[in-house]
Amino acid sequence: MKLRSAFKLLGLLMALIVIVILVAQLYSTRTIAPMGDQIDRNPAGPGVFRIAFGSCNKQWKPNYMWRAIVNCKPDLWIWLGDSIDAATEDMGYLRSQYEKQKKNPGYAELRKRCPIIGTWDDNDYGMKNGTRHYVKKIESQQLFLDFIDEPKDSPRRKQEGVYASYVYGKPGNRIKIILLDLRYNADEPGSESDLLGEKQWQWLEYELRDSRDDIVLLGSSIQMLSHEHPYEHWNNYPKSRERMLQLLTAVKPKLTIILSGDRHLAEISKWDDPRLPYPLYDVTSSGLTHHVDYFYHLRACFSPEKNRYRAAKLFCEKNFSVIDIGLSKTYSTVDLQIRDQENAIQRKMHVALN
Repeated sequence: MKLRSAFKLLGLLMALIVIVILVAQLYSTRTIAPMGDQIDRNPAGPGVFRIAFGSCNKQWKPNYMWRAIVNCKPDLWIWLGDSIDAATEDMGYLRSQYEKQKKNPGYAELRKRCPIIGTWDDNDYGMKNGTRHYVKKIESQQLFLDFIDEPKDSPRRKQEGVYASYVYGKPGNRIKIILLDLRYNADEPGSESDLLGEKQWQWLEYELRDSRDDIVLLGSSIQMLSHEHPYEHWNNYPKSRERMLQLLTAVKPKLTIILSGDRHLAEISKWDDPRLPYPLYDVTSSGLTHHVDYFYHLRACFSPEKNRYRAAKLFCEKNFSVIDIGLSKTYSTVDLQIRDQENAIQRKMHVALN
C-alpha cells in the first residue's frame, strides 16, 4: 500500500514538473511590447555609413523591432535569412507570406527610408535545413527576389542561387558587401560535402580578389566561426569551411567581417588567425520576432553552449545589429553593435584600421 502511494506521489510530482516546464516554455515565447520610446541614443556621426541587419522573422508575429530600426536611420538594411517562416512546396502560400511581410506597416516604413538587400536561409528558401535537393528552388528563388525588389532584368534572376555583391563608397575607400547562398547548391552535411557549389566558389574568389583594398562584409546565413553547438554552422561542411578560411587568408581584404543569423540569439565571435593582419569577426544577429526558448536555457543549465571564439557574452533576447563604418582617406573605424528592441546597445566591439 505504501509503495503504491509512493508511486502515485511520484507520478503527481512528475506531472507537476511537466506542467511547470510547459508553462515556462509558453512564457518564454510570449511577445512583449517595448517599454520605452525606441529612440536611437547612439546616432551615427558625420561621415559614417550605417548598416543595420538581422534575421529570423515570423511574419505572423508582432514585430516591434521595425520602429527601433527605422529610428536608427540606417543607410542600408540587410536580410541575413529567414525573412519569413514558410517552409513549404506550395508556391502560392510562399508568395502570400512574402506579401504579408511587405504589408507590415513597420517594414513598409523601412522600405521607404533605405535600400534593402539580402540573402535567404532555410525558412524562406522553403525547405527546413534546406539543400540543393529542394524541388521548388527555381520557383522559390524568383519569389525571394520579388520580395527584395530585385529588378526583373537582373542577372541574379538567371543564376543558380541568390548570391550577390554590392559596393558602396569610392575606390580606395569602399565597402563591399558579399551575400552568399548557402542553400541552393548545398550538399547534405558531411566531411567531404560542399556548401556553395563550384560556380559560386569561383564567383566568390573573383569578388574577393577584386576587393583587396575594401572593407568586406561577408553575409552568411549561418555561423562560420562558432561550431561547438548542435545547430547549423559551417563546420558541418568542414572542407568548405577550411576552403573559405584559406581563401580569406590568401586574398587578405583590408578588413573582413562575417555577418550571420539563424541562431535565435546574438553574439560576436573573434578569431585571431596569424595568417591575417587583423582579427576575423563573425557578428550573429537573430531573431527579430523570437529568441531561444526555455528549453534552450534549461539545457544550458547543465551544458552551457561553448564557443572558443566568443568575444562577448551571448545575448538571448530579440535583437538586430548595427555596423557603423567611418571612412577617411587614411583611417577607418568600424563599430559592431547588437541592439535590443528598445534600441539599446547590448553588446559592442570597436575595430580601428590604419
